[in-house]
Amino acid sequence: MRLHDGSEITAEQIEELNAHGPYSMAVWKSGDVAIGNEEGLQGRSAYFTSLIRQSILARFSLDEIKGFSILDIGCNDGWVLHTLSDLPFKKMVGIEPREKNIAKGRKVRELLKLTNSVEYRLGDIESIGDEVFDIVICAGVLYHVESIPLALRNVRNACRRMVFVESRCISSKYVTRDLMDEIEMRDLVYRFKERQCGITAQKFESAYHDGSARHATIVNIPSAESLIMNLSILGFEGIDVVADLDTYRESVWQDKRPLSGICIAATLDPAAKMMESEEQTWIDEYESNLEATVLDRAYIEPVYRYIVLGDMATNLPPKSGTTAEYLTLAASKADEMKAKLASLHQDKYEIEIVQNFRYSPRDKIALEYGKLLKSEGRLGEALEVLKSISSKLNADWRSVYRSFHLISEIYREQQNVAATNRYRDLCLKCNQKYPVNRRAQAET
Repeated sequence: MRLHDGSEITAEQIEELNAHGPYSMAVWKSGDVAIGNEEGLQGRSAYFTSLIRQSILARFSLDEIKGFSILDIGCNDGWVLHTLSDLPFKKMVGIEPREKNIAKGRKVRELLKLTNSVEYRLGDIESIGDEVFDIVICAGVLYHVESIPLALRNVRNACRRMVFVESRCISSKYVTRDLMDEIEMRDLVYRFKERQCGITAQKFESAYHDGSARHATIVNIPSAESLIMNLSILGFEGIDVVADLDTYRESVWQDKRPLSGICIAATLDPAAKMMESEEQTWIDEYESNLEATVLDRAYIEPVYRYIVLGDMATNLPPKSGTTAEYLTLAASKADEMKAKLASLHQDKYEIEIVQNFRYSPRDKIALEYGKLLKSEGRLGEALEVLKSISSKLNADWRSVYRSFHLISEIYREQQNVAATNRYRDLCLKCNQKYPVNRRAQAET
């Protein structure tokens, strides 16, 4: 068996390779010598490495690449970057937490007389420090870690332009409508982001095999949806699934193994922000729109008198009567009534306000009546209604901080600086992220 330079590999050298093995992640070749036993994963590394190459060349020119750095996280024996080393990267680094895998790659390149300009380091993503790379590869890693979100956050911190993620995944068939209902996707985020969810499956994993966890632990196998959501929240854009679960299975495992996989390429704008930086903008918009939504007097006053004041003789117009009925129904029936309420209230914020009356109805209805009085300039009456919430023991939290804010605004209009600041401070103690009026903030 001859190497690419015409020399023959010896029996002693083969024993050395066997001692460093197994070479189970890819096949190293030199001349007519091939080193590798992929154990049911045949062609996997070659497959996703080809997709990495295609993804890079689709986004960047060779001239750009000449000034780029690339990092392979969990590089194992270094085959992926070795295969990509014909591309003119300025800097190529592979990091691997197992000394054995680093030595394995070093030995096979030495005996097969293969060279490259890649720097292989012992370490993991945390060892990168503040170092940043233009392109980051994270292949065959995420399903061996304890926390996928934390791992991807570290990937993002090390990435300047593009990431390529390859991971085994569980089927999307487990992401069902029943699951979505059960986990209650009601957060503020879903007013600004697509309604989606993902899942991960957990299993025990030891450090016994070369390509497994670093120590005995519980690892997570994600769904495709989970990976995409994690990349999105970190600010990655152009999230391109270059091989979905079906494509991956057909191309690599051909239904010989139950688990599938995914390959995703995503870009990162230098000015991109993580989703958490958008949170305050969403809060500002959400709370401002709720505050600006004032319900019609003909609707809210009868509801206020009937529910809050307990005046059973109140004449309820049809629209108000529907709300009163909604508040007295059992939970199963109330869900059916929500659609009817939505048809009577067209604005999305108005619909949300009315549907949420069901939870702490007296406080929430009083808040809306207080807003109405304030909008009409009836400030004294508004203060009385709003303070009936703010000074009530065990009052509804949302109604309380919103009442504090409205009270502060009323006192600002009355030029009572001390009361303005007191209720502004109470609002922020109650909800530190509430977007208090900026003019009130400026007052001392």
